[in-house]
Amino acid sequence: MALYQFNFQPLAWYVTIGWIAVGLLLYYAVFEKKASVLEPQVLLPNIQSNETDIQPSVIVALHNPDTANVLINLAAPVAMQRNARLIGLSVVDVPRQIPIHEGMRFAHHKEAVLAKAKKLAKEFGVEMQTELVIAHHTSDGILSAAEKHNATALVIGWKGYTNARDRIFGEIADQIIRHAPCDLMVLKIGEKLEMRNCLLPTAGGPNAQLASTILNTVGKHFDMSVTAGYVVSPDSSNRNTQEEMNRIDSTLNNLDSSLKKEKKIIASNSVAGGIAKASRDFDLVVIGAAKEPFFRKILFGEIPEKVARYSPTSVLVVKKYEGVVKSFLKKILG
Repeated sequence: MALYQFNFQPLAWYVTIGWIAVGLLLYYAVFEKKASVLEPQVLLPNIQSNETDIQPSVIVALHNPDTANVLINLAAPVAMQRNARLIGLSVVDVPRQIPIHEGMRFAHHKEAVLAKAKKLAKEFGVEMQTELVIAHHTSDGILSAAEKHNATALVIGWKGYTNARDRIFGEIADQIIRHAPCDLMVLKIGEKLEMRNCLLPTAGGPNAQLASTILNTVGKHFDMSVTAGYVVSPDSSNRNTQEEMNRIDSTLNNLDSSLKKEKKIIASNSVAGGIAKASRDFDLVVIGAAKEPFFRKILFGEIPEKVARYSPTSVLVVKKYEGVVKSFLKKILG
């Protein structure tokens, strides 16, 4: 129809282009400034708006003082292995109708958790830099800090459930999982706080490789015993079982030789259910996110998400950074 209209009356095209040009001019000259005031904002008091760190970092997002030690114990070895700074981050959440700089009045509420985190890191043998971020949305604050501090990995905790029907992990975690500008580690803290024996489900793929790499680092510090597991159907034949044992051996080959390693075949009709049930005998489950199609709303993949939700033990789901192009498209498309 547009081509027909041009052949019929070219003036219609010229008028349309003119209106678009006038609209863009008005938007960028007047309305963009008004709209930017209404958009959620982020304030990083210790960083200039145009600054970005050159030195890499590992950021751990802190909110609850009671779980700070678990997250730091996980993040500190990763920072040491990557030769990166360890940054403890806490966000002051300011209502959107309040100017962002007003959040400085509430900064003292986060001082306790940051002070405790710094002390815990020192006991671990790592110097931690603490950072306070003021934001209209907590997820925006964490993501902005990760970009400004050149983060190579981001560690966040998850309570294990969400009250929102349209969210998988909750509004904050969902946004961070989808848009994290670095490797991501999401820890659901279970009933056991110690990390002595770990279940590593066999999956394959780049995220599984990242899971093995992180486990090598964390496992050495806590003298972990690692069990590589694979879920099979209860009626699986001996031939199939041998193939699955070979996959387990392949996973174990990616682990450091200094770790105590075992094998486990999990018989279950449901992969996620089998892993969740088997996890009761372990302190920690480390699982790589499944590689999902681009337009699917699933964040980690169905199996890791169900394991994280229903396992009674701590579950660490890791997701490798997808790259600049895919991350940019996700931001544009939401």
